[in-house]
Amino acid sequence: MIERITQNRASVPATQIWADLTTECQARVIQFLARLASKLVTQESVPTPRRSADVDPVLCLEDPA
Repeated sequence: MIERITQNRASVPATQIWADLTTECQARVIQFLARLASKLVTQESVPTPRRSADVDPVLCLEDPA
């Protein structure tokens, strides 16, 4: 498990950080990770158009007006 290094260079195990979070904060972290995973799965399942290597991408700026 990843450890966090504090300002005084002491390492803190991730399990200890999780245990110190409030129940509400833990729930929010779980919801955030679920949304992040959902977006990742959605992005991977949508095919991306392939560009030919010899064509430069065109940058189109929106008209601010």
